[in-house]
Amino acid sequence: MHDREKPVLAAANFILFLVYCVAAIGLGAFAFYIQEVSLAVSVCMGGLLGVACGLFHLAFTPREAKLARSEKTRIDNEFQSLKDMHVATHQEIETLKTTVAEDAAAREAALAREVREIAMLLTTYVQKNERRREASAVEGQKLTPRRSDQNLLAAVRSALEENRIELHLQPIVALPQRKTVYYEGFTRLRDPSGAVILPSEFLRVAEPSGLVGEIDNLLLLRCVQIARRLLKQDRRIGLFCNISTTSLGDETFFPQFIAFLRDHKDLAGSIIFELTRDSFEKIPMAAERNMGRLFDLGFRFSIDRCETLDLDLRKLERMGVRYVKIAGDKLVQQLVEAKAVPVTGLNRQFEPADVSALFSRYGVELIADRVETERTIVEILELDIGHAQGNLFGKPKASAEVVKASEEGPRLRMVS
Repeated sequence: MHDREKPVLAAANFILFLVYCVAAIGLGAFAFYIQEVSLAVSVCMGGLLGVACGLFHLAFTPREAKLARSEKTRIDNEFQSLKDMHVATHQEIETLKTTVAEDAAAREAALAREVREIAMLLTTYVQKNERRREASAVEGQKLTPRRSDQNLLAAVRSALEENRIELHLQPIVALPQRKTVYYEGFTRLRDPSGAVILPSEFLRVAEPSGLVGEIDNLLLLRCVQIARRLLKQDRRIGLFCNISTTSLGDETFFPQFIAFLRDHKDLAGSIIFELTRDSFEKIPMAAERNMGRLFDLGFRFSIDRCETLDLDLRKLERMGVRYVKIAGDKLVQQLVEAKAVPVTGLNRQFEPADVSALFSRYGVELIADRVETERTIVEILELDIGHAQGNLFGKPKASAEVVKASEEGPRLRMVS
């Protein structure tokens, strides 16, 4: 039965109902008024006629009622099926969305890994080529040939007398921004032919001959001049200046040295004196006492060429050491493999990522130096190391070149 036929059927049934009622009332009235039958008998006759008509009607309409009920049941079942299909479709859509999102995330992660690997391979390739070019350039440079100590000493004296001393600067950066916050000064001497005499060579003859103090004095003078020029551009910049324990313990050199620093006491926060770990561990009493005098003036110290982290942090704090340098790959190895731990007054174990904070607790900053690869940077960042140094961030350059670049930098920014 169609939906449009249901109102017609209902109207027909209603009309038949009225007809049955009229017939029953007519029969009762006819018996009462015409046949003069009693009222009770007349009502019974009318009621019997109404009942008979209703039974007659039901006898001939059960199929229609059954069909109506069957249609209603069918419609209800179809509606329920549609509801079930809607729920199932919604679930399938949600599952598909989740699957697509997971697949997209997996593809994105795989792509990111591939990009990182490609970047790492490219960086390694560029660094290898750079080292190859450097090796070729070094071969073409006029370096000092191996010479006797006597000839080497004569060359060092000549360089001092004729002021053939150069100061080269290498940046020390803050991580992860890689902003230059310090420079380390390296001394370079040249012989009369212009060949470079490296510290590994000239210190061999300069220390026994008493020339180290003069070299350190010239280096200090250059560092003060450079620091003042750099500070004009950035008040937060600092300069690491190498000094030997021989100079610190020299009773002739040191009084002049500290008098000069007293006149430049305003640079105490900008100049850091650096010693090797071996010399610091074997420092003579006189040199340790003079370190204390520099500390009282406000100057601080750095220890470099550390192979392990088993340093006495209490001693470093007491003697004014505020920086410790260790090669980046060795630093990672020391912390991850826990081969050596610093000496402290604390009786407990430390996680690798907590060692940097432990040094900071004693006022000492760890610096990863000799950093050559991006992989090392990723590893030391995971260990919360805040500063790094190495050819990856810049090779040592002549101080004049560095200062010129720093002075031109602000002007270029203003022009742009």
